Amino acid sequence: MLGQLSFTLPLLIILVLETAVGALLLCPKPFNQPSIALARATHTQIGATVFYTLAGVLTLLMASPLYDATQLYHATRDKTDAVAAALDTTCERESFVNSCVFVGLAAAAADAPVAQPAAEHEARTLLSFTLTAACLAQMFFLRRLGAVLGQLERMSVSEAAMLKQVKGLQSEYARMAGSAGAAGGTAEEAAAQPSGPPGAGRLSDDEVGELRRLVADLERMNSELGARLEKANKAHSLAESNLSALKTQSKGLENEYDRLLSEHDELRRQLQRAGLAAGGAADSRMGKKDE
Repeated sequence: MLGQLSFTLPLLIILVLETAVGALLLCPKPFNQPSIALARATHTQIGATVFYTLAGVLTLLMASPLYDATQLYHATRDKTDAVAAALDTTCERESFVNSCVFVGLAAAAADAPVAQPAAEHEARTLLSFTLTAACLAQMFFLRRLGAVLGQLERMSVSEAAMLKQVKGLQSEYARMAGSAGAAGGTAEEAAAQPSGPPGAGRLSDDEVGELRRLVADLERMNSELGARLEKANKAHSLAESNLSALKTQSKGLENEYDRLLSEHDELRRQLQRAGLAAGGAADSRMGKKDE
């Protein structure tokens, strides 16, 4: 029996592991953290690759029992058609009752050795298909459940952090309100107390005049510095414009110098060609005179 069901052992192991993960997901917060972390890992790049690879393998495993079920269906239908054809042929030759009994006994005798293996094969096919489909469906369900629980956990953590911030702001507001009240009370007490001797906080006329002269000197220095700064800015802008003009002029002179050099080279080549031509003509005339 164990050898016959050995093909279902990996599926049973996967199903048991998925059931354990689902049970941990339904546990309270300290115990469901590993399962939530595992579900979060399936949403990463590597985890998603592993998850969908395993899902593809299970899908391929589910295709095998589907094919076996199709084959069993066709075999059963062919056998039923053969028995019906034999029944029709026998009924034509003999009486209906004898033929039915004969065909029934013959079919039972022929199918007796094959019925039990066929039934076992059908049971294995159905069991394999059921386990594979259950594993595949539970994988996607647990992945989605873990993602939802992880999102709820993040929301709870954010809510706790916001509550802490609100409490901190409330305490800070209470502290500032208390300090403001204390400062107001201190100011009222200071106003209620008698002031110092008269004229202690006032300046004399000489000190006021000195301060006015100092302010006038500072304003004059400020205006002079402003004028100097404006003059320096104008000189700087003029120097920049002159520099740009000099750059443009130097570039034009450089281009003109290059043009003159090219013309000089061209004239030199023309003179060389003209000198060679004149020398050739003189040689030809000297040869004619010698003749």
